Amino acid sequence: MAYHHGNLREALLERAAEVIAERGVEGLSLRGLARDLGVSHAAPSAHFRDRRALLCELAREGFRRSVDAMRAGAAAAGPDPVARYRALGRSYVQFARDNRSYFRALNHPEVQAHADEEVREARAAWLATLRDGVEAARASGWHPEVDVETLLAFSCAAATGAAQVLSDSAWAFAAEDVDALADSVLDLVVHRSRTSVVPTGEDERKVS
Repeated sequence: MAYHHGNLREALLERAAEVIAERGVEGLSLRGLARDLGVSHAAPSAHFRDRRALLCELAREGFRRSVDAMRAGAAAAGPDPVARYRALGRSYVQFARDNRSYFRALNHPEVQAHADEEVREARAAWLATLRDGVEAARASGWHPEVDVETLLAFSCAAATGAAQVLSDSAWAFAAEDVDALADSVLDLVVHRSRTSVVPTGEDERKVS
């Protein structure tokens, strides 16, 4: 991939995403990107002081794109809060499968340990999107007996874990249709049947 003109910053990010997809985060270096783009080895430093800064920018963009995907998925799911909440998780899994490089960047230990303010804000926006979904689903009857923070922690673990294993080809699941498998996994996490139903009168019961 040769770089001829235009926005070098964007070209670096685009090539970095390709490298991560091809060789993983460990294969990423600014010198390697410069070589791939046909610019001087010092040129990338005008935009990113080091590899960590480049990773943080990829993570910030990954959080932004994932939030957009999650919100779009929830909007498409209709008005039911539980269905919308399920769609948040399903959309995140799909984002991870479609954008493996960004997903790897936002979960990379270097980013987790050295996130700058912009990455922290982007992560907070992701968490706020999920929190809104949890609160709405809980208010409509999804596990009202469990506090919001517990449900939020459960949601983060479930969404991130499902996205991790279903976007990584190293996990050899015996399923021809990974989309169907993802749907089944999310159904275990969030389903309308897992709501507390309290009919009027003395016939109170729980559906679990």
